[in-house]
Amino acid sequence: MATGPRSEQVFAFALCILAAARVFVYSAAFPFFNNVDEQMHFDLVTKYSVGHVPKQKIENYSRQAAELIVLYGTPEYFHGPASFPDGKFPPPPWKIPNVRSTERFDRAVSHWQKKGNHESTSFPAYYTVAGLWSAAGRAAGLRDGHFLYWIRFLNVFLFAALVYLSYLIGRTLAADNPLQRLGLPVMAAFFPQDVFYSINGDALSPLLFAISFFMLLQLYFEDRSILYHALAGSAVAGCFLVKVSNLAALVLLGFIAALKVRDLLAEGRLPGHLTKLLVLLLTSLAPIGLWLARNCFLFGDITGSAHKAEYLGWTVKPLGQVLDHPIFTMDGILTFLRGITETFWRGEFVWHLEQIKLPWMDNFYVFSSAVFLGASLLALLPKRAGTSKKYRTLIALSFATVVLSVLLLAVLSVPFDFGDCWFPSRESPYFLAGRLISCSLLPFLILYVDGLGRILSRQSGTTVPLVVIAAIAIAITVSEWMISRQVFLSPYNWFHLN
Repeated sequence: MATGPRSEQVFAFALCILAAARVFVYSAAFPFFNNVDEQMHFDLVTKYSVGHVPKQKIENYSRQAAELIVLYGTPEYFHGPASFPDGKFPPPPWKIPNVRSTERFDRAVSHWQKKGNHESTSFPAYYTVAGLWSAAGRAAGLRDGHFLYWIRFLNVFLFAALVYLSYLIGRTLAADNPLQRLGLPVMAAFFPQDVFYSINGDALSPLLFAISFFMLLQLYFEDRSILYHALAGSAVAGCFLVKVSNLAALVLLGFIAALKVRDLLAEGRLPGHLTKLLVLLLTSLAPIGLWLARNCFLFGDITGSAHKAEYLGWTVKPLGQVLDHPIFTMDGILTFLRGITETFWRGEFVWHLEQIKLPWMDNFYVFSSAVFLGASLLALLPKRAGTSKKYRTLIALSFATVVLSVLLLAVLSVPFDFGDCWFPSRESPYFLAGRLISCSLLPFLILYVDGLGRILSRQSGTTVPLVVIAAIAIAITVSEWMISRQVFLSPYNWFHLN
């Protein structure tokens, strides 16, 4: 394969197009509304699109959202054909003539309007972006089912941008490592996380964190303008304001700022850079502080999550029961790590109330992640040092991001009694939702590619590792089709709208 700058850029753009096509096809194939709270996220997008930011702890669904949920929602996620007469799913409501004028439709819409949306206090970044996208679609004349899928298709562009950014990170921060320059965007383009096929804020987290990660590392290694510092700070703020589990962005900001101050002090150049550093901190912390203050004023809770927990029936366990959590046992740790790895890779969609997965592919995800990340970690030890400072910093901060994100979900799993909630539950009291830490997607893949290269490239250069990465991409593509092919036959999806 040619590896000149021009050919690499053509390769990266081709990957972006391929990745965008994949997300488009699967987003179109999955009908509405999936088991990952898609109704709730859609309701918030429609509210933000008309300038309404929820000011109550738990707001009811809007009329517009309720109507489209009734018209375009499928029973296929939670029911099998045997649940219906003659073993067949009913026809989609939108295909019934004059369905909006029926009493049954009015009752169903009224039912949804009386339901509370426990995502009402969610952080605003995704809903603002998706709301603007939604408003643009409405202005272009899109309605009903096409309008729904228009919102979902925002992910096509988010994912393509993520793939190209992975190439930029490899080219800029690992310029001497062709495996990162070429292998990293391949792994990103074929990553099978199904949150990208849904209306969901977690679809925005990987891109905003990757932007923050890239810009902050650039600030650390090079002198940049005040404007660049402002944009980097804004990216960090936007990332955290997608959801609180993106805390790693704030920690990364603090760590990079501390390292930069240390180096500037050692060089005697700190006074000349104070204004830039203050701009970086102001543009990142001020928007976050304003939103948290708003939450505190309106809800008495800076994150707004206390009311969601109360609505779902979660209660804080007495202090004496906290250490009874199974995560403090070896079996519990392994259960947590395996579960979070599986869902981080493939997502959480169900179909006919069965998880969409292949056990042998899940085993590959878990095994390869443990082996390749372990190999990358060992390479950071001083006796293994043989890489540039820039690349070692990239790997070290990628590890810090992944570890911090996983630890956050582990810590959040411990203090709650989940009551009658089905996920998490008393029987499985873990936040086993990899999408919640999707911000760490590119750092994870950087480590994955690095570890793969450490194991395979010693005797073969980059050729064998790149062939293995291509094989992994093919295996992901085939397995994703195998587990999702029945979805394409659904009469409720985009392909059957007309």
